[in-house]
Amino acid sequence: MKMNRKSLFLSTILLLVISVKLQATDIKHMYEASLPVVSQDIDIRKAAFEQALIEVSVRISGTSLAPTQLNLSDAGRLISQYRYRALSDHEITTYFQKTPALVQPKYKLWVQFDEDKLKQLLRENDLPLWGYQRPNVLVWLAVKDGRNRYLLKQADQSQIKSAVEQGAKRRGLPIVWPEYDAADQRLVEFTDVWGQFWEPVKQASQRYAVNAVLLGRMNWSKGSWQVDWSLMQEDKIENWSVNAEDLALLTSSGIGIATDSISSRFAVFADSVNNAGLIVRVSNLYTVKKYSEAAHYLASLAPVKNVYAKEVNKHQVDFYIDLNGDEDDLRRIIALGKVLTADTRPMPVEEINKTSRNSEHESMPRILRYSLDR
Repeated sequence: MKMNRKSLFLSTILLLVISVKLQATDIKHMYEASLPVVSQDIDIRKAAFEQALIEVSVRISGTSLAPTQLNLSDAGRLISQYRYRALSDHEITTYFQKTPALVQPKYKLWVQFDEDKLKQLLRENDLPLWGYQRPNVLVWLAVKDGRNRYLLKQADQSQIKSAVEQGAKRRGLPIVWPEYDAADQRLVEFTDVWGQFWEPVKQASQRYAVNAVLLGRMNWSKGSWQVDWSLMQEDKIENWSVNAEDLALLTSSGIGIATDSISSRFAVFADSVNNAGLIVRVSNLYTVKKYSEAAHYLASLAPVKNVYAKEVNKHQVDFYIDLNGDEDDLRRIIALGKVLTADTRPMPVEEINKTSRNSEHESMPRILRYSLDR
């Protein structure tokens, strides 16, 4: 039986949808965790599984409250694979220096959770899902550590900067440090960040491709650190302070509050009120590779439960979307990702006529029109 070119192309891209979904599991290692353990005993492993579930559930849901809603003893049945690696003497010494303990760890336990099972658990417990597409956050951090005062920048290597990056990595929050080169220095001084003067900081931040700006002033006084944080999203500013002796706890707490706030705008809750479905029509798909980019991107979004190609036309594909959240969630997150841009061109007459004819015979899903410009 002969197959025409359109049917062959449709068959090819339907196969690509399957491969795209499989690839999405490992993006950014969102469902993985690594923990130091003292032995390979079953009880130690069970406790480590529970700790890993705490870390990964917070990362996937976007909220630090997620573990309080879960039965942590479920951790074992959610894990798809795990393995041990013996720590080197240097790693053991380094870990013990950072985290003094009665018993030194001997192994690193790596675990990977089953994506579908973990998502289902979060839905069953009325927790949101935060997808792979996350906003970049620019961090301006002014530090006074006694006699010294400085702004942390991209090229710096410091314990403070590493602690902030580790906290952001655990929460799945992509952060960017300022270059603080001549261009930045013309606009922002240490006193601007320390005094939380937003106008010069906003001007300097415009050159960076970010969706939020996190400003902090960090001071060492009387044997402990204090950080005053300020987060700006779409000109809305939130402020909070954290005080602690432990640097890792200090930075992870500050980053955690920022992440909770940011995720509240982009994480989505399951919603069963989307019976009519939704069509995302993407144009400028001149090659199978471009189709794959668009399909891969749509499949990775938190509000999208399922996606498949419903109709293929010249340089254009209609993707049928089965949603976890609602249409507003999808629109907002697509706008964040900057992969698809809204197609504001007038709809061709033949498409208007076709839509009108179809609507007379069946309930038509809503159509959102976008263009792939990459």
